[in-house]
Amino acid sequence: MFGAVVTTSTGKLATMSNRVKTGIAGIDTMLDGGIPQGNQVVIAGAPGTGKTLFAFEYIYKGAKLGEPGIFFSFNQDTESFLRTVKDTLTGFTDIDLLIEDKKLVILGYEETKTFIQKGSESTNYAFTGMISQLQSRIEDCQATRMAIDSLSYIKMYTKDPFEYRNLLTSLLIILGRQHVTSLITAEAGQEADGIHQEFFIYDGVISMGSVHGSGNRVLSIRKMRGANHAHGIAQYRITPNGINVTTPQTQQ
Repeated sequence: MFGAVVTTSTGKLATMSNRVKTGIAGIDTMLDGGIPQGNQVVIAGAPGTGKTLFAFEYIYKGAKLGEPGIFFSFNQDTESFLRTVKDTLTGFTDIDLLIEDKKLVILGYEETKTFIQKGSESTNYAFTGMISQLQSRIEDCQATRMAIDSLSYIKMYTKDPFEYRNLLTSLLIILGRQHVTSLITAEAGQEADGIHQEFFIYDGVISMGSVHGSGNRVLSIRKMRGANHAHGIAQYRITPNGINVTTPQTQQ
């Protein structure tokens, strides 16, 4: 199947052999080598499931491979965000060095608050400003990876579901034109299957949650355009050296 031509949700063509390795233990195996280059993937889950850490590790591991990446946070300033990830992922000892080398770019809430706040002229205007800023940053550091945490904050300022969907579609198209492979976090139910229909406008959907009553954290790849991915449920742990995913239990 490798080398076959597929079409992503942005309308672009890609080959299945062009994979972006996440570097997250177990995930690339589940994805048969990695995320198809240029895909825009939503990481859906409840608070505390590790979505932000998952997205950050993707950017961090890419930076270590020499692939510049941007982490864009709506809910934490840069200083607070870095303190959080350093306290949790203590094995990632070279974060500051990667930032200094401009392989890892962190854009915190202070970079976005002028665009996403109540009282803006319009949600569309605010979103356009944010996208323009993203494009500029991508070009400045020649980023090939992007993580956005979380678009659920944009939804809070968008009362019209149709407008929200159109804004998301515009964002995905623009990210595709910038040739970046992105992970975008979003809030969903606590259980691993608690995802929303709107998530399927993305090229990929990875859900993170827990097994009710057990406390075990589980994830599943619900969709990945252009990838022959595993369909089972996998357990995962958050460790000082990153997220560790076990072999999924194949669904019957």
